[in-house]
Amino acid sequence: MAWHIPYKLKRAWDEWNLRVTVLVSLFFQIVLIFLAPSRKRTGGRIVTLTIWAAYLLADWIAAFAVGLISNGQGNGCDVHPLNKDLAAFWAPFLLLHLGGPDTITAFSLEDNELWIRHLLGLLIQLTAVAYVFLQSISNKLWIPTVLMIFAGLIKYAERTRALYMACLGNFKASMLPKPDAGPNYAQLMEEYSSNKEAQVPVRIVITKEPEKGSRATDEEKNLNPKKIEEIEVVQNGYDLFNTFKGLIVDHMFSFHERRVSRKFFFERFPKDAFSVMEVELNFMYEVLFTKTGVVHSKIGYFFRVICSVLIVVSFCLFASFHKHGFHQFDIAVTYTLLVGAVVLDLIAHVMLIFSDWTVVKLNNFIKFKCSEPP
Repeated sequence: MAWHIPYKLKRAWDEWNLRVTVLVSLFFQIVLIFLAPSRKRTGGRIVTLTIWAAYLLADWIAAFAVGLISNGQGNGCDVHPLNKDLAAFWAPFLLLHLGGPDTITAFSLEDNELWIRHLLGLLIQLTAVAYVFLQSISNKLWIPTVLMIFAGLIKYAERTRALYMACLGNFKASMLPKPDAGPNYAQLMEEYSSNKEAQVPVRIVITKEPEKGSRATDEEKNLNPKKIEEIEVVQNGYDLFNTFKGLIVDHMFSFHERRVSRKFFFERFPKDAFSVMEVELNFMYEVLFTKTGVVHSKIGYFFRVICSVLIVVSFCLFASFHKHGFHQFDIAVTYTLLVGAVVLDLIAHVMLIFSDWTVVKLNNFIKFKCSEPP
């Protein structure tokens, strides 16, 4: 015998499901942007389980809400006809939420291997949002809706790009040096013979590789530890990150790199050495599990500014829009989504500016300017 859902309950669900899901989607974004970075500092099960649940549910609830809008469900159109316009305006926010915060793109390394699935998801969700927009082409909010669609597209594309770059196969390929055929020995010997016949002093120097071994040399043991400044901790951590990130994908590093790193750590106090390693591991984490590798580039900065401008302009357009006929609760939900988008974007910018990556880039820029001839 089938169980019949009470009419009042079904009507309440049809009227409020979309309103609730978009707010819950925003809530998960807030949880992730603040809680995801704590994975680097704690291994507590409760924190990890909370982040894992928010990470999975954030994608599910946003995709579910897009489906509700595209199917014309849950917008209460029989009660508030103009809610169709707001529903079309809400759809791009869900695309923005699917892009996720900068603090997490993958929960585990295996998630990075699913970048093709996220690319397909991007195309599907973008199609669904475009369908919603075309269904309400006479929407008076079409300008802010289009702006938010582009902002959501940028956010979602950033996440897909981050997953693609952190995929171990692509991560390994990005570190491969350019093909080098090596020295032309025939030409080298020809020049050597010509110089010798012309009685020009020439000689061949053979540089030996250092001996293989794991024990510290007497010279290394006798090095006096040196105190380093905080900015040097970040810079050295970044340099060591670039040296040893290849170990993640089974790359080998040279004896020279090994000798330089050993010498560096023998010259440091234990506290400073661990501080440098902490920064190094932080760089590795952010490359593999966040949007950092995508955002901290010229093209990344450009699109981040464009995205922020689109969100702010959409907010201003909606604020100046005449809202006669809209239900007050729906207006409040829209403002909540807009304020949430602006605040989360502002927080992302603050994290971007005060990150270790920015410190390294500014430090290298200053060094470059100082090294230029007057």
